[in-house]
Amino acid sequence: MKKLLTFITVFTFLSFSQDKTECDEQTIPYYTYGVNSRIQGEGPTLRNVFKDIQDSKTNIKPTNGFITLRLSISKTGKFCEIETFQIDEKYQNTEFNNGELKKELERIAVGLTNWKRDEDYKTFNLIRLKIKNGKIEEIF
Repeated sequence: MKKLLTFITVFTFLSFSQDKTECDEQTIPYYTYGVNSRIQGEGPTLRNVFKDIQDSKTNIKPTNGFITLRLSISKTGKFCEIETFQIDEKYQNTEFNNGELKKELERIAVGLTNWKRDEDYKTFNLIRLKIKNGKIEEIF
């Protein structure tokens, strides 16, 4: 019994003493509590960052659909993680260009800096790309 009590005490102490990084904090959705984050320059900045890939990719398969990049941004504006969702025109999961387009877009998105904060909370931003007729038609 004494060993069990010692184990529980040590385990409890160790579990509470672990350091958490700012990326380990709970994510607050940007649309609640007035929490907002955005890239400096907002829409025009995003369109400029993705312009090269938008101009160069003209034969995307499947030819129609949407890609959503969900970027988790810490309370200090630091990039934490990214999730990517790809759907076709019938809202079914898909992979554009066999997943290669996703990789390229993620590389660009991870390099984004200068995130501005309204409140000091970890939140996420969505970057959406509309694919139409094999091209990136819109970035919003």
